[in-house]
Order: sequence, then structure tokens, then C-alpha cells
Amino acid sequence: MLKINLSLLTLLFAAFLFSSCQKAENVKPEQAYLDDAKKLYDEKKFDESIATYRELIKNYPASEKNAIFAYNQIAGIYFDGLKDYQKTVDTYRELAEKYPNSKEAKQSLFMVAFTYDEYMKDKDKAKDAYKKFLEKFPNDTDPNDKMSESARTMLQVLESGKTIEDMIKENSGNTDKTPKTTTIDTTKSKK
Repeated sequence: MLKINLSLLTLLFAAFLFSSCQKAENVKPEQAYLDDAKKLYDEKKFDESIATYRELIKNYPASEKNAIFAYNQIAGIYFDGLKDYQKTVDTYRELAEKYPNSKEAKQSLFMVAFTYDEYMKDKDKAKDAYKKFLEKFPNDTDPNDKMSESARTMLQVLESGKTIEDMIKENSGNTDKTPKTTTIDTTKSKK
């Protein structure tokens, strides 16, 4: 009986090794996925390009740089190529959830709000998304990065119900912040 169990265990172990080796043979190098996905995109095979980027993410989960790049490419394909703005939003959210401490997470969450606002014309979802963005990123730490400032401005515009152009016109008349004073002419004498 022990001999049969040992033989069975050996057979199972060999099958496991064989299947592991076979799976590794099907996985391409990271750069091959990137090259293939770009070629498919250039050929306007958008769905196939997205699938290839997703394979890269699945097969190389520890490769943060390439995974983030792949997520951004997928979002870009949904946005520009397929005009599927909901999937654009979903992809940006997925990136931000998987890599919350990356600078790309900040950009992704901003793009969620911006896409709702400018392309999907869903002002309520845009407001919510800008608020969530500002909860997570209340300030810009990089002087070249003005996303928090922009999000705050966009949220003010949405909450005011005015267009950005109307707000600019209103504020352009208030460029002089010094209070107006009235001068009294004391040189005239009373008769």
C-alpha cells in the first residue's frame, strides 16, 4: 500500500512539474508583449491590443513599471480608439487601486473625474470623483504638478453651475484687490 501511495505521489509531482514547465513556455518575455500590443494598436486591432496588454499584466504582476504602462495604454485605447469612456474610467480606477502610491494613481484618479465631466457629461459623478481625488491628494507636492489645484478649480466650476469662461470673466474684473477709497476735495472753500 505504501508503495502504491509513493508511486501515486511521484506521478502527481511529475504531472505538476510538467504542467508548470508547459505554462512557462507559453509566457513571452515582457518586451514581446509590449511590442505585440503596439503592433496590434498600429493595425487598429484595438481589442487584441488590449488583450495583449492584459496578458502582460497577468503574467508579470511584479513588473510595476510595465503594468502601469499597460494600464495607461489600455485606458488610452478605450478613450481614443474605441471612445468607450466608461471602460476608460474603469481602467484608470483599476490602475489606481493596484498601484495606489504611484504618481500614475494620482493622474488616473484625476482622469476619472475629468472623463466624467468633459466626455461623459455626468456632472454628479464628476463632482464625486473630484472630491474623492482631493481627499486623497489635497495638495500638489511637485511644483510642476497642478492636478490638485486643477481639481479644486474644476469642482468649484461644477458646484457653481457656471462655465469656466463665466468664472474667468467674473474674476477678471476683480484683478485690483485694493479697496476703492473716496477722496474728498478739501481745497474748495465754503461760501
